[in-house]
Amino acid sequence: MADWYPNSRDEQLHMVKTWNTVFVARGQEWGIPPAHITQLVTDAQAAEAILDKVKSGERTAAEVVQCNMIFKDMETEARFVKKHYLLTPPLTLADFPLLLLPLPDEIHTPVGPPTGQQSLTVTYPGGPHLLMVHLAPLPGTEPVSSYGTHYSRGDYGYALYRGIMPQGGATLEQAAGVKRYLMKEPLSGDELLHYRFTRRKKEAVDFDAGESGMTAYFCARYENQKGQYGAWGPVVSAVIP
Repeated sequence: MADWYPNSRDEQLHMVKTWNTVFVARGQEWGIPPAHITQLVTDAQAAEAILDKVKSGERTAAEVVQCNMIFKDMETEARFVKKHYLLTPPLTLADFPLLLLPLPDEIHTPVGPPTGQQSLTVTYPGGPHLLMVHLAPLPGTEPVSSYGTHYSRGDYGYALYRGIMPQGGATLEQAAGVKRYLMKEPLSGDELLHYRFTRRKKEAVDFDAGESGMTAYFCARYENQKGQYGAWGPVVSAVIP
């Protein structure tokens, strides 16, 4: 089945703004927590503001990177809400067009968790506090269903996880904070708590100025449309510039 999330940024923004309008009346009925509804409103406002800047002839390289990050955060939140709350039921078939979503496929093709492993490399694109993560299958592997059927390009993406470790490891207070800094070097992706879903083969990750000199750790695995995961790839690290 083709992916439901639009490709163009204008269409993505239009979809999320449509959801925000519908959720005012129907969000509670569908069991969507207020925090997720508020987050989508915030994401859409930020996306609309930065998109206007990027479309102008006076955009900067930093604004382009910021735009990529904001739209990716909005996509991640929208996919989370779709996967957890926009289901049938509670939605009826009449609700899907209201949300600009395709009708559910009534012919269910069995799709198992993806096999294969996702590796990655990290490069320095040149911006301050900026790293570029490049995703690729480990040699000899590809995203194949555990039932043996090959995935189409729209059937899977990459679950990218990251964590940050201060020099010498985080204190208990830092580890318990919003950033969830790492106290020691992670051995697998299970120890990395910050998640991003992407279909891109490279992702720019922008860090805070105060995180320069800290070590960023990344790990990835395949994720299909059902939210099923493949095996972890290797953990890689890079010092934040």
